[in-house]
Amino acid sequence: MTNDRWIEITVRVPPDDVDPVASILTDFTGQPVAIEPQIRRIEGIEFGYEELDAPVTVRAYAEPPLPDSQRDAIEAALAALLLSAPVEPPTYRPLDPTDWSEEWKRFYDVQHVGGRLVVRPSWLEYAPREGEVVVELDPGTAFGTGQHETTRLCLAAIERHLRPGESVLDVGCGSGILAIAAAKLGAGRIRAIDVDPDTIAVTQANAAINDVHTIEAAAGSVGDAWPWPDDPARGVELLVLNISSRAVLLFLPEVIAALAPDGRAILSGFLARDAGEIEAAVIAAGLHIIEVTPELEWCAIVAERQPATR
Repeated sequence: MTNDRWIEITVRVPPDDVDPVASILTDFTGQPVAIEPQIRRIEGIEFGYEELDAPVTVRAYAEPPLPDSQRDAIEAALAALLLSAPVEPPTYRPLDPTDWSEEWKRFYDVQHVGGRLVVRPSWLEYAPREGEVVVELDPGTAFGTGQHETTRLCLAAIERHLRPGESVLDVGCGSGILAIAAAKLGAGRIRAIDVDPDTIAVTQANAAINDVHTIEAAAGSVGDAWPWPDDPARGVELLVLNISSRAVLLFLPEVIAALAPDGRAILSGFLARDAGEIEAAVIAAGLHIIEVTPELEWCAIVAERQPATR
């Protein structure tokens, strides 16, 4: 390991653009990113806070050296993104050698989600209360920590809509948090897929930490890593897709094809202001909307595939 000082890369972006910017930084550095929204406490609510509609700070940590050519490549990749507003170029600063590996962990905390779920970072201690279901997580370089509203919306929706023993498909599994929560809430067979092969290893590692052995993790997306390899005609009873509004619209035909009759889809990763467009597309595709749930500026939709005949 080098003794040179690691380099912290900082970008301030609109809330809508956090995920694509974080993805770019992760791709270039191979390290976790720290996401710092501007928040304020909600008085009178335990563990309650809300994110402000204000620029979010995204930090990444790069192993030195970080030559000008790589900095130029990072800035070109960021400039090529179709963002909601212009983004200032990143800033760079060296960290003390002892700081970098632990720096990102300070942005994570124990999260209480829904009625029973608790997401605990693996380096933090927590004594669960009676009836709580704890998901232990080490996000590594993958996304999905329970910190973001869309992850929380999906976790709460899984808790509400998953029936014991049902099969689950997690599209864009990231850290595996949604698949692991489904397993701990009583799901049967689970398929977790992601186009990034590195996140599959993170999902598998987190599943092992949680003593979960019902998740089949595979690199790819709907169409190549789905359907079930041994039973391609079998639909899934609960599908979760938490990526972006563009991904929801793009993969909607595959989502419908993957669902069993009466199967349900939990769709998120989009802003509440885009929910109308998503709802219209979901209804036009033949799904029945069960619920639309906002949290701050984000939203999740749960929809059901109805059988051809009743």
